[in-house]
Amino acid sequence: MDLVFFIKERLKFATYFFENATKPFSGLISAIEKEEPPFVPVYDESGEPQYLQEWQDARTGFESVGLTALSMVASSLQLFLNDWVRFRLESRGEPPYKRKHKKGWFYAYRKILEEVGLDVTACPANLELIEQAVLARNRGQHPEMLTMLQTTHSKSDLEKYPNPYFMSETDQRVIELDNGELSWWLSPNVFVDESRLSTVISEVEKLCEWLEEEY
Repeated sequence: MDLVFFIKERLKFATYFFENATKPFSGLISAIEKEEPPFVPVYDESGEPQYLQEWQDARTGFESVGLTALSMVASSLQLFLNDWVRFRLESRGEPPYKRKHKKGWFYAYRKILEEVGLDVTACPANLELIEQAVLARNRGQHPEMLTMLQTTHSKSDLEKYPNPYFMSETDQRVIELDNGELSWWLSPNVFVDESRLSTVISEVEKLCEWLEEEY
């Protein structure tokens, strides 16, 4: 079975989904920021930002689409690794491998690769970035607060990756103002845009191609 072909098809759809599902939200955000109809400001003595709720809803919608696309990428990788172990190892008579670990399924598969003699440090893919994608996906799938629609990075994830890749430029600037330290009040949102999604998809493809070439 051509495992790389099938995961690339799934990743291609993740890109297609993101590009098309974000269009309505991007359009709303742009219209509000450019004060285009029907979001033309009217006279208001309060001084409060107008259409703020509409902007926040559109932004949350954009972030939610990004999380969904990232989940597609992470689940596709998990399926690939499961089938890779199944067809490349276990079908040859190897005993069943444990796909779960208290540190997560990606860690479990890395241990399997090491067990069969693969040097994961030689892999051309950025495995830390891929792990961040898996952690971010987990945050999206397992929210903790009923009162929040946004998905934030967990404290434990930030301790491991204090400057997370899946973070908006706005949150990045706030951290830079604090000399790289996370403020006591700040837990940056998980943020996935087209560039970040494209980058992690490229790294996942590198990992999958490398596995097929090496073993």
